[in-house]
Amino acid sequence: MPTTSFTYAWCFDHGRLHAFPAGDEPWCSVAWVPLAAATEEQAVEAKQAAYGDARFLHDLPEDKQLKVVEIR
Repeated sequence: MPTTSFTYAWCFDHGRLHAFPAGDEPWCSVAWVPLAAATEEQAVEAKQAAYGDARFLHDLPEDKQLKVVEIR
């Protein structure tokens, strides 16, 4: 049985992890950042390492908010 791989991303508008099927156009069009991860658990760890406990964009310092906006 084939398995689907995903591109994981943290969405600072929805305040949660998104998983986009690899090769598909991401369905979310707001402030999300891709995470280098092969699993959901790794994605959560990568988000924590890069952005700490910030859930929404306003939870980040201004310089990181700007970087998120620039990524999108």
